[in-house]
Amino acid sequence: MTNEPIINARFKKFKENYGLTGMADGDAFERFVNNAILTSHQPDAFSADSELLEKICVGGLGDTGIDGLAIKVNGLLIKSSEEIDDIVKKFRRANVEFIFLQSKYKDKFEASELNTFIAGVRNFLSATPAIPMNEKLQEFLGIKDHLLSDEITYFWENNPSVRMYYVAMGKWRNLQHHQALADQAKADIKSLNVYENVELHFVDSDSLKTTLDNNENNFTAFIEAIDTMGLTPVNGVDDSCVALCKADEFAKILTSEEGVIRKSLFDDNVRDFQGENSVNNEILDTIKTDPSKFILLNNGITIVCDEFTINNRRLKIVNPQIVNGCQTSHVIFSAKTNGNDISQVPLNVKVISTKDPEISNDIVRGTNRQNNVLEEAFEATKAFHKDLEAFFNSYCLDLPEKIYYERRAKQYVHNPTIKQTQKMNLRIVTQYFTGMFLNKPHLSHRHESFLLRELSNILYQETQSKLPYFVTSYSFYKLEKLFREYNFHKELTPYKAHLLMMFRESIGGRVPNLSHERPIDEYATRIMDILKNDDSTKKHFENVALIFKKSMKIWIEDLGKSRFAIKDVEEFTNLLLRETQRSFNIKDTEISDDADFVYTGVVMNTLLDRFGNPCGFIKRYPNNAFFHSQQNKSLRFSQLKGKVVSYKIGINPKDGRPLALNVRLLNDEVGLHQSDGGS
Repeated sequence: MTNEPIINARFKKFKENYGLTGMADGDAFERFVNNAILTSHQPDAFSADSELLEKICVGGLGDTGIDGLAIKVNGLLIKSSEEIDDIVKKFRRANVEFIFLQSKYKDKFEASELNTFIAGVRNFLSATPAIPMNEKLQEFLGIKDHLLSDEITYFWENNPSVRMYYVAMGKWRNLQHHQALADQAKADIKSLNVYENVELHFVDSDSLKTTLDNNENNFTAFIEAIDTMGLTPVNGVDDSCVALCKADEFAKILTSEEGVIRKSLFDDNVRDFQGENSVNNEILDTIKTDPSKFILLNNGITIVCDEFTINNRRLKIVNPQIVNGCQTSHVIFSAKTNGNDISQVPLNVKVISTKDPEISNDIVRGTNRQNNVLEEAFEATKAFHKDLEAFFNSYCLDLPEKIYYERRAKQYVHNPTIKQTQKMNLRIVTQYFTGMFLNKPHLSHRHESFLLRELSNILYQETQSKLPYFVTSYSFYKLEKLFREYNFHKELTPYKAHLLMMFRESIGGRVPNLSHERPIDEYATRIMDILKNDDSTKKHFENVALIFKKSMKIWIEDLGKSRFAIKDVEEFTNLLLRETQRSFNIKDTEISDDADFVYTGVVMNTLLDRFGNPCGFIKRYPNNAFFHSQQNKSLRFSQLKGKVVSYKIGINPKDGRPLALNVRLLNDEVGLHQSDGGS
């Protein structure tokens, strides 16, 4: 490593960013490599939440030669079988990839270590693993079994692929013996008749540097254009043009040195690849059967970049981001890798050079509004989140430790003073606010798109105070710091959302109505007063950790429940609340509906009651809201299904369930900006 100053510098920065300066270099290097290579697969995978990185780093006693293991489903790194179910339910497909990593903090590719690594991978992928594995690998083994179950294989588009990385800091010399071992490993895994597209990559120092550069989107792309045309000047835009090129030229931008698609190109795109849906199948069919018509039938690609130049029809594009055309890009890449001729496919590429993030954001919304994009994908572009970002920055001015709301992917990547542990993204805020303030830590492990959809009537309402969202993030930051620096009850790492709920409960008790700004701000301020003092914070978290362990003992020994049925079980959440309330002498916690607050939601369906009167249901968590023509006489019920409405909430005297009152149809534009609900 002494001869690799660039990697040494980045490794040092990584340890500082993730608070790993006290960790042995060998262990920290494994995390560094796992983070770098897997970020190239999913750029937004790792954030201030260390849980995913810790889960993936399986090295240690019983690792069978594997330092890192990750599983991708539809392009997303997953942590649990529940996440798989959420993703498959949403996309109705399952593209599965197993990724194994072995990294050495030295300059040689050792054949013996390669053999051990390969044996460990073969053992894990086999139907009946024989080599004993540590607990982390066994957890992944359970996830693998779920992916291979009939329940999931029904949705497979192809057999799972396998990708192995052997990383060392020397120079790869294409050693014949090592290559023979790799070829034999690929053949052995394919012979299991379960996996396909098996690859083993030898990553040397040069390859790792390239991966690190690509992750930061620090690369320059070139396109040989058929023709170009400049566009009219726009304020905030340095330059813009439309280029006509062939798809094989465009594919050069998409493809990394390892032959995988550059996921970092799509950081600013509002949705990932949707797979084999009807639109994408039509794109592929046109490429195969009538390539000359492609440009007539496809909207093309929109690229935002730092700068571009044109020299004799050769475009030089610096740090490109594809903000529209994710689906087209993936289909073109897939067609190329599957051997289809794309050299005769004409493509329209719009290139826009701007350094103004708001211009870039406007382009993202404008170019994608024409497509059928789930509104949840636009969540972070809404006014609430822009205001929340500003709130974080202003509230932190008087705090000794600052955190930042990373509303856009890699928003602070070029600011070396901001550590990764200080960045809170939409996923962190959504998942842990759900656990901490909504008393639903049993749902916090679910994908944020699920939570945004199911809790759309509660989360990120325009009239809500921003302070509870900040307090959630700051509490999370402090808890992560305890786990990272003080060896705080490491076995409770998977239960951070539960601990945050108990922490809040131990300080404030009952949560005021979230839409009543003054009482909720006073409540949140009491929590912040504790968080400003490290000793008080540590003491409170220590107390709730002990209560958690006591509750777990009650759950297992007194109630006879399973220790494995805890994290996602509402009954266990209720037990934690009761034990916290008993320990701190606190009354029951509840989050009540506000009779005066105007909610928004989507009408799921309309029907007639037994007397022939129109009625219906509005999508709402945890119970859908019933509404009736008797209380809403001006509504045209026949036109309401799937529409966004505003309403106030009451209680149905007949059954005690939520009753929607003063239901009003919102116009489409209002609905787009104010509601994430969907039927």
